[in-house]
Amino acid sequence: MNRISRRLAFTFISQIVFVLVALAIGTIIFLVYVGLQLESEPETQHVSSSSNSTLRQTFSIENDHVSLDTEKISDIEKREEWLQIIDAQGNMLASSKLPSDVPTHYEPGQLIAFWQKSIPFPYELIISQEEKAGQTYFVVIGQKRPARQLAEKLTFEWDGNRFSQQGERLLEEAHGTLAIYKANGEIIQQYGHVKNPEAKLSLDHLLGDEADHLRNNGSQYIFFDAEKQQTWVIELPSAAVKVEEGKENTYLGKAFLLYGVALILFIIATAFWYGKRFGQPVLYIVTFIQRLADGNYHEQEAKQKDRSLNRRGKKKRSFRLFREINDSLNDLNQQLKQNEKLRKQIEQTREEWIVGVSHDLKTPLSSINGYAHVLESAPYNWSQEEVKQIGKTLREKSTFMSELIDDLSLTYRLKNNALPMVRQTQEVNEVIRRAVIHFINDPQFTSYDISFHASDEPISYPLDMKWFTRIIDNMISNAIKHNPPNTRIDIIVQKESDHHFTVRIQDNGIGMDSSTLDQLFERYYRGTNSEENTSGSGLGMSIAKQLTVAHGGEIAASSTPGEGTVIVLKFYS
Repeated sequence: MNRISRRLAFTFISQIVFVLVALAIGTIIFLVYVGLQLESEPETQHVSSSSNSTLRQTFSIENDHVSLDTEKISDIEKREEWLQIIDAQGNMLASSKLPSDVPTHYEPGQLIAFWQKSIPFPYELIISQEEKAGQTYFVVIGQKRPARQLAEKLTFEWDGNRFSQQGERLLEEAHGTLAIYKANGEIIQQYGHVKNPEAKLSLDHLLGDEADHLRNNGSQYIFFDAEKQQTWVIELPSAAVKVEEGKENTYLGKAFLLYGVALILFIIATAFWYGKRFGQPVLYIVTFIQRLADGNYHEQEAKQKDRSLNRRGKKKRSFRLFREINDSLNDLNQQLKQNEKLRKQIEQTREEWIVGVSHDLKTPLSSINGYAHVLESAPYNWSQEEVKQIGKTLREKSTFMSELIDDLSLTYRLKNNALPMVRQTQEVNEVIRRAVIHFINDPQFTSYDISFHASDEPISYPLDMKWFTRIIDNMISNAIKHNPPNTRIDIIVQKESDHHFTVRIQDNGIGMDSSTLDQLFERYYRGTNSEENTSGSGLGMSIAKQLTVAHGGEIAASSTPGEGTVIVLKFYS
């Protein structure tokens, strides 16, 4: 495939270079035209809400009546700021976008207190004194500072070490971040996804250009807790200011239109050429693939084959570009033939598997049915012991059927990745120890020598308690079920490295031959005679393997007949 890679690279690079050169020429012509036009235009003057000349023009006085100029205050409104016109007595004469929590009258000194932040006020103020018609007026601009408002709320939710649930909820709802530093600049806590938190806070980080920009648009606030000697850095996502663009100059609009039309025509022409050159071989390949998808692995489309040849019977140049793909498709055709044969073999195996499951369900069902016929037959005075024995048999058979159905459902859910798992970091030694103790304390397993060996160091790993315990249970149950009493079973946990640990389940029992070992983790491999042992469904080891893989691990087994079996679970973080 290296040759086709080189051919495709050369072909497409040459064509891309051609397209880029054409686009570059067109773009240069466009930029030169726009630049020449802009040179003849006066520089546009930009003003901010803090400009005294701008604030003075926001209102006018006619017959002692204050009128706002809607055009002059439009930029203020777009920045989501509010405006008030106040007379010398503190009375509001006019306003724009005034929030409900802003006073319409200010007592002497109150406005200054708000401005200086000597008393709480949820807005930053810009105040301009204006003289008109022999009277003094004050233009007040209010700006929201969301980061500061959030900080004022959070201070009531902090106890010096951590936030209350209400405080964390406020941060989460605002999509904000918070970094808290000690007096010496070392970070204590951080909440939210803090981008590049400073390991050592300094004035450079608080007074730089980026920090000034964030504070100016209200997205950052620095709070110093004098009592606890802590510095808070609160940041919120910067809100984009929606500013309606003015009407474009006619010449600029025409230039964009002309450039856009030329670009579209060029793209259409290029697409047509690409389609003609590469469409036919791609269509031929797609038809070939469709034929394979339909399961037609034996017939050759002679008509389609002829389309790839020129008049002299040779491959067309555009088809030669993809000849390796055609060869690969032919190889795929042969492989699919073999896979079809293998699929039929698998279907036969699956049918045999279903027969085995049906047998395991039918055997206990026959027992239940037989006892049912006996109970409904002619009257008979059953003894208490007989009734107890019948009930025990019915319970054991129904329990076996229920476990088999549950295991079948679980193994298919695992196969289809449909098993919900809630993985949380746990101490592995403790989880396995609890599972082993369950077997050690069970009276029916007292004849087995079961022991647990924890690792020398604690191991933390994200796992689902229920399903991880199921892995260990299945492994120990399998060792007990297939070995005689007095067998020694050791469960050993070992930390191999910081990112790797193993769990070994080993016994000195009867072991397995190579045939059994090769099929140990296959679904339903245990024979089909459920009367032999109804305590298992034949799916235990398959389920254990699937759950191990779902936890990011792998499983391996080794065994020697007459010497025992070792199963090793490996997990990586």
